[in-house]
Amino acid sequence: MADRIPLIVDSSSNQVKELPAGDSIILADSEKIKLGTGSDLNIFHDGSNSFINNTSSNAGALSLKSHDINIMSSASETMASFVEDGAVNLYFNNAKKFETESSGAIVTGFLSCTTGARINQVALTSASSVSWDALAAANAYLLLGHNVTFAAPSNALEGAIISVEIAQPGSGGPYTVAWNTIFEFAASTAPTMTATASKTDIFSFRYNGSIWQEIGRVQNLAQT
Repeated sequence: MADRIPLIVDSSSNQVKELPAGDSIILADSEKIKLGTGSDLNIFHDGSNSFINNTSSNAGALSLKSHDINIMSSASETMASFVEDGAVNLYFNNAKKFETESSGAIVTGFLSCTTGARINQVALTSASSVSWDALAAANAYLLLGHNVTFAAPSNALEGAIISVEIAQPGSGGPYTVAWNTIFEFAASTAPTMTATASKTDIFSFRYNGSIWQEIGRVQNLAQT
């Protein structure tokens, strides 16, 4: 073919040494660059789409290794970026919608689940002063073993919602529950904990940037 460009080859090693300045390796549609002893990795264009195929049974994984990786559209818009020791970012129409961070991930916009969503329940430790990490234990559970006071939750973020199930033990109680003043209840009156053995109370709160406002309460539930 007239458009094929001769390569300059190192005669001592029979390896491609360089291309003439300004020239390219030109392959027709569906002609492939094949790599590996068994031609496991193929790179080609079929006339409509481009492919990097690593699909043979013994090809192993396809790994991309770089300090940072950016995936761009043909219009030079960012579609995804991967930062070494940092965030994975996903974009819609050049606008970032998903970002990982050290404590989890941030979604910008609406998040839709087709089946459901779950926040894992995390047990708190019964002590005279109960520590509660609002970020790590948004759905909390506490089996009472002391008369306790809930301390101000750490990692409070404006708009966050947290809840706690508080259970009286089957024996050894009942125990009392008090609350730090950062918790706000209806009529500014803290609830009285159900004092019956093997009963549970559940409380939910929303952080408005300065206080945790109670938004839900169910008491005297049987433990199952």
